[in-house]
Amino acid sequence: MNVNTQFPGFPVFDTADRLPDQSDLALYPDLERRLESLDIDAEYIREDFGIALRFLEKYSDVSGTFSRFRCEIQRFLNYTWLIAKRHLSQIDGELVSRYFAFLKTPPKSWVSHGIYPAFTGTGDRRQINPLWRPMALRSRQDSAPYSISQASLNASRTALQTFFKYLMARDYLARDPFLEVRKRDGKARPKLVDQDAEVRRLTDWQWSFLLETLTELASEDERYERHLFVIVTMKSLFLRVSELAPRPVDQGRIRTPSFGDFRRTVVDGEPYWVYSVFGKGDKARQVTLPDAYLPYLKRWREYLGLSPLPVTGESAAILPSKKGDAIGKRQVQRIYEQAMVATAGRMEDHGFADEAKQLLAIRSETHYLRHTGASQAIEAGGDIRHISEELGHANATVTESVYVNAEQARRRSEGRRRQV
Repeated sequence: MNVNTQFPGFPVFDTADRLPDQSDLALYPDLERRLESLDIDAEYIREDFGIALRFLEKYSDVSGTFSRFRCEIQRFLNYTWLIAKRHLSQIDGELVSRYFAFLKTPPKSWVSHGIYPAFTGTGDRRQINPLWRPMALRSRQDSAPYSISQASLNASRTALQTFFKYLMARDYLARDPFLEVRKRDGKARPKLVDQDAEVRRLTDWQWSFLLETLTELASEDERYERHLFVIVTMKSLFLRVSELAPRPVDQGRIRTPSFGDFRRTVVDGEPYWVYSVFGKGDKARQVTLPDAYLPYLKRWREYLGLSPLPVTGESAAILPSKKGDAIGKRQVQRIYEQAMVATAGRMEDHGFADEAKQLLAIRSETHYLRHTGASQAIEAGGDIRHISEELGHANATVTESVYVNAEQARRRSEGRRRQV
């Protein structure tokens, strides 16, 4: 495969620090010419470019998420503009299905050997890098075939789902194309991922390695105490990133998760600890604290100089910032990414290079912790109805369709024992 093979497309977005310079394209004459040369009305192309740029700006301060989203959005734009001959407001389920099929077997001209920057230039003016491609093959051998992993396909879907929600919120897109995919094919995302891959979770070994890594790092350097607490809390209590950070509620008020949200209660004479969550859709729920979680809560409070366990009405933020308030959603996201990167580095040091790559591929997908905690709880014999309530799902059917893979595990285990 030759990187000089004629590629019909072009990179669309520069690095995060240069995004503000792209708004009027004055410093990007190459890009402006390529956008104008597309066989679609120039007004639509400008609108597509502008709204995608604003979407990426939202994530410009979270390096891992920005890189993943930028890669996916400009790849999807190249396909939409050049292959489908449409603009973003014309996206539908058929286009999305064909796009994911395209990702699995792209033309050779869309794949490069190695990673190349999108734009070059020593001064203010930036030029399109002719070596850039939407896909990259790390092998330098011309005969090496290109393939995309299931983890990468899942990451692509996550990025596009987030992007489509942004477009719909701004009335740029009428409806979610993924819903059309599911409706037409009669079952959830059949052409995008296989059934087993729907459970986006860490393996038991990955989780143990992650926990062990953060425990060691926190013992050696107290700066990692927060990483350990955040990761353990998100996994053990099935939390989303937004459920650990301040968020607006009714009448413009901001609700900050505090230690007062941890409460001791007694049921049938037995004491329990619960955590009150103000979650997605402004719905409140309570999550039972596992006994094994309490030592981590105590450890975090000791680090903060507080009593071992919370007391009624305690207003201190669970994740305080240096300014005295609370860290935000993006900072929680960054903590997760740093934890995953640190763990991947330790995996490499121990000779687990392939496992490290797998972890790095999902370093921006925080839902893996929530999914892992819920899946392990169900596999351990937990009542799916109770876990569904603690996840905040409307009914157990949702939980079962997304989190349950115990039957899959048994099926795979039995399959491995078959004789040839």
